[in-house]
Amino acid sequence: MAIFRILLLPFIFYFLAQDTPPGYCIAILLILIAIASDVLDGYFARRLNQITDLGKILDPLADKLGLGIFVIFIIVHRGFPIWAAALLFLKDLLTLVGAIFLVKRKDLFPMSNNWGKLNSWVWSITVILYIVRFEFLKEIFLFIAVATVLNCTIQYLKMFVDLYRVGAVDR
Repeated sequence: MAIFRILLLPFIFYFLAQDTPPGYCIAILLILIAIASDVLDGYFARRLNQITDLGKILDPLADKLGLGIFVIFIIVHRGFPIWAAALLFLKDLLTLVGAIFLVKRKDLFPMSNNWGKLNSWVWSITVILYIVRFEFLKEIFLFIAVATVLNCTIQYLKMFVDLYRVGAVDR
């Protein structure tokens, strides 16, 4: 399913780039399909105990690629603040570096936690609000997105330190 979401990205971007109401509608529909497939994929992988190492890599990669492309779009076309995008990208960079460090040093592969999932949801909603130009709510969600990305960064750093020290962490 992660590969499906990655393959949807060029189509979503194409329809966003049309800069027309029908293009936005199709893009939002495809985004919602991607989000639904992500939720269902995660649910069934956990429920059926079919979590794979490849899935642990592809799923967050699909999320980061999608969100990154859409954030760049709203920076260029919707006036999204670059400083807020920089916070998100910095969090992702720190998370990636921490995960690589743990894999190399401790042979541990850290999984996303509830803070990371909440952060992804809030940022997804924020991006959609910017795409559809929902002026009132987009400012409120921008504030919430910044708060969640800061909190998420702190929570992941704590988790990485705990994993490094003891080799495991309570979830």
